[in-house]
Amino acid sequence: MIYELNHVGGRVRDLEASLEFYSGLGAEVVDRLFMPNSRVHRVHIQLGTGLVELLYHEDPDPDATYGLNHVGFMTDDLDADYARLIALGYAELSSPKVAGSGQGRLAFLADPSGTRIELLQRSEEFRIPPITAGPVRQLSSIGLDSPDLDAAVEFYGTHLGMPSDPSADSPTFRIGPDAVKLSSSLPPATTPINHLVLTTTSPQPDTHDPDGLRVTFVKA
Repeated sequence: MIYELNHVGGRVRDLEASLEFYSGLGAEVVDRLFMPNSRVHRVHIQLGTGLVELLYHEDPDPDATYGLNHVGFMTDDLDADYARLIALGYAELSSPKVAGSGQGRLAFLADPSGTRIELLQRSEEFRIPPITAGPVRQLSSIGLDSPDLDAAVEFYGTHLGMPSDPSADSPTFRIGPDAVKLSSSLPPATTPINHLVLTTTSPQPDTHDPDGLRVTFVKA
């Protein structure tokens, strides 16, 4: 069973620039490691309530796409959930395997719009109590392009089992404090994840992170 929206993550061009940007919003580093086989630095930061996974590759790749590019979910039965979703026709990207970090197992598939979905089964828990020291109180939602809105609603609401948020102005599904928000009419984005919505204690101007991700703010 899928029981938690765990993180949003992706590849960054400049790890220190990304950390500086998010720390300016009050984010804290909650986990950091280096995977020598792939020469990748993985850093989990917590922003209000939500985890963001930053992946920095030491080896350059001219074909790489930068910016947040996947949404990670925790499951208590990776093999069964993965097999079920693939049997329903969702695209297989990477079958279940031991994570490069050595922390549990993972698999990847695609939602109906091509967004990368990571399924994780591990014992480690990186999330800490909500951070209230900075301006951000909550990672309110992860904004996803969903040209076929009905198919996306079926994927997140029915097949991932995420409860719907009836107070939202467009289809929004939440497990715990964090959510995915779906729309078929979002402004074009330069990153695979369209945008993040952050809840703040005071008005903030919308901005972009160092890799071009649009970050918007709503006042609590």
